[in-house]
Amino acid sequence: MFGAPESTYKIAPLTKNLSSLSITADEAIEDYVLQQIRVRALFQLVFRNRVMGPFIDAVPGLHDLVQLGKVFDLSRQTKRGSLEWDLLLIDAPATGHGLTMLASPLSMMELTGRGPFYENARLVHDVFMDPARTALALVSLPEEMPVNETLDLFARLGPYQRQVQLIALNELHPEPFGALERWEQARGSFEASPAVAEALRLTDRAVARARRQRLARERLTGLGGAPLRELPFLFRRDLREADLLGLGRRLLGATT
Repeated sequence: MFGAPESTYKIAPLTKNLSSLSITADEAIEDYVLQQIRVRALFQLVFRNRVMGPFIDAVPGLHDLVQLGKVFDLSRQTKRGSLEWDLLLIDAPATGHGLTMLASPLSMMELTGRGPFYENARLVHDVFMDPARTALALVSLPEEMPVNETLDLFARLGPYQRQVQLIALNELHPEPFGALERWEQARGSFEASPAVAEALRLTDRAVARARRQRLARERLTGLGGAPLRELPFLFRRDLREADLLGLGRRLLGATT
């Protein structure tokens, strides 16, 4: 992305005013524990052995919680007396895992009941439950199954529904022409000509796709009162910086 190397756990700049990192559970656990004990050799001794490894993996929701905890830490990180990051964007997992991740702070609070781990989980929970500090954007492709999944996700968000502030319909193809309902009438005049048979098949496919897109738009419009933003399909594999900035402007509500 932006011509930069693949993201790692170390924050790296992508372009002006934009940086990235990739948060993995193992690195986030190590990061969290080292904040507590501050001795890497002790961490390696206690947590990198055959006994503790399976135990840590078995704690319900721990991996998800420490990843959210890393985001929480970044939200409080300061530089020269001011918050270093004014906006954090999280590419969250798909529906099922995404819901589990959102629920992980509360799950840990219920599991522990009290103590330092409970308090840390509560801090994370409070941030992600606050609409003033955390917003959710639901993203769907304009096809039946992804739209169904998006509607199901919204229904299962429970108290997080109030934080849905954007619906994005991604990879929309341009419509072949405006009046789709007239195609069936018009195509009859071409069917007798073998020379245009392949063109007819391609147009049929484009019209069917346009109808699916329209239906997806209708089903997602107004979901949770959030605005629906449409992102075009870009006909190239390697996206340029201008492409990404253009998609960003569309998400913000600009039409070009």
